[in-house]
Amino acid sequence: MKKYMLLPILVLFSLQGIGQIYDPVSWKFSYETKGNGEYEIVLKAIIEEKSHIYAMNLPDGGPIPTTVTFEASDDYSLVGEVYEKGEREDVFDEAFNMDISWFSNEVEFRQRIKGDAASFIVKGFVNYMACDDSRCSPPMDEEFEITVSASDDSAAAGSGRTGGGLVKFFLISILAGLAGVLTPCVFPMIPMTVAFFSRDTGSRSKSILSAFIFGLSIILIYSSLGVIVSLTSAGAGFANALSTHWIPNVLFFALFIVFASSFFGAFEIILPHKWTSGADSRVDKGGLVAAFFLGLTTVLVSFSCTGPIVGALLVEAASGDVLRPTIGMFGFGLAFATPFTIFALFPSVLNKMPKSGGWLNSIKVVLGFIMVAFSLKFVSTIDDVYQLGILNRDIFLAIWIVLFSLLGFYLLGKIKFSHDSDVKHIGVFRLFLVIVVFTFVVYLIPGLFGAPLKGLSGLLPSRQKSTFNLERIVSSAGNTGFSA
Repeated sequence: MKKYMLLPILVLFSLQGIGQIYDPVSWKFSYETKGNGEYEIVLKAIIEEKSHIYAMNLPDGGPIPTTVTFEASDDYSLVGEVYEKGEREDVFDEAFNMDISWFSNEVEFRQRIKGDAASFIVKGFVNYMACDDSRCSPPMDEEFEITVSASDDSAAAGSGRTGGGLVKFFLISILAGLAGVLTPCVFPMIPMTVAFFSRDTGSRSKSILSAFIFGLSIILIYSSLGVIVSLTSAGAGFANALSTHWIPNVLFFALFIVFASSFFGAFEIILPHKWTSGADSRVDKGGLVAAFFLGLTTVLVSFSCTGPIVGALLVEAASGDVLRPTIGMFGFGLAFATPFTIFALFPSVLNKMPKSGGWLNSIKVVLGFIMVAFSLKFVSTIDDVYQLGILNRDIFLAIWIVLFSLLGFYLLGKIKFSHDSDVKHIGVFRLFLVIVVFTFVVYLIPGLFGAPLKGLSGLLPSRQKSTFNLERIVSSAGNTGFSA
């Protein structure tokens, strides 16, 4: 199994980070004392330039309106309803083809409450969707917890911030590139690559130059793909359609399921032979040009395993800054090419690498589970945007709990696929992975009962879509006098 089974963890954190990229809104939470035991909760959104969030009342079939949900409490009661305070803009949105309202720069959402206690805590969350002229964020929750004290005239209670910039996305892309190297389609190619450079009978300087050309070729090929996506996604509305329209989301969902099925052993994804044979024939001729075509062949052959990772990066990149696809593919290509280049320069290091074997197939199966889990994000996006009410938070979490439980049993050797080797005993590192997976499952379970699961807020459906909230049920039972 070796330490290379770290791949599932790398992919998991990579995709989790990818799901939390675009969010141009910062939140500040406070309250104002109004006298006679009444207070006003103030939820202030500070919005980046050229972006906006939507108003609370929107027509059906449009973007997700902003909503505020307060957790039930015996310490206070709501007075009236939440209202907006800001410069509301009524516009015709071409992306949704309807008249809607939004707020730019900043807006406050205010709720009057009444509480007699000397001090109490107000909890809840804001669900909102942010857009600019070319992209939209998925609907997301921002939680707040405000301590109200009768002795204060006014108090700031905290702030919230999500999202990340180009540097964060670049680092995520590097992590994804390193994960791509350890896939079963790529890892066995390392010895073959080293053999190609070792057979060169020329000078040492020429061998070094060939190795660098090989590495730079891989970076150039992936970066070129990013440039193409950057140029084609520059138009207004394209990225928004890519991230919110049902057609691309269905296609990406199907792509993830197809790759997952392949990783489970249902079939093998193979590129057309003529795509790789032409590049292979150029490699056989040798020379510096051959180093470039070896890089091209490596990229083409590896696609059957790296395709989902590259696709996930490009989908998220296209819904962000116009430079993201280029930066993302450069980071991925850099990380992907570096191990090949190092082994080409220093062939003796290869002797310390583990041999290909059953552990590679295990990685492939683990990737299959992860692909199925993250494919649900595309279905969730469709459900959120079109308000279908099919995939709520509870069902989403239930599926994840089942998937990662099955993954844990697979790592224990209790589940076998057609190409798996027998697991006669559990190694220390594999046991560590089992502990991590089942700990993650236990972490997910409280989400079925209304827990916020903040670490996954960018991937899960909104808490508003939760049909079973234990805290809300207990509170409602108390208010109606029900007693067990």
